[in-house]
Amino acid sequence: MPVYDYVCKDCHKSFELVLTLTEHDKDKIVCPKCGSKNVEQEMTEFFAVTSKKS
Repeated sequence: MPVYDYVCKDCHKSFELVLTLTEHDKDKIVCPKCGSKNVEQEMTEFFAVTSKKS
């Protein structure tokens, strides 16, 4: 399952959540520190591991 990074726009705390695609699409994310729903997804780097060699 993918890991998503969020930041709360009220208390400015960054946090990560492991969500299924269905849970991510529901957009009901709350800050674990203050309980606010005023959160924004942060852009992060990612990498993929494949078995194909270049």
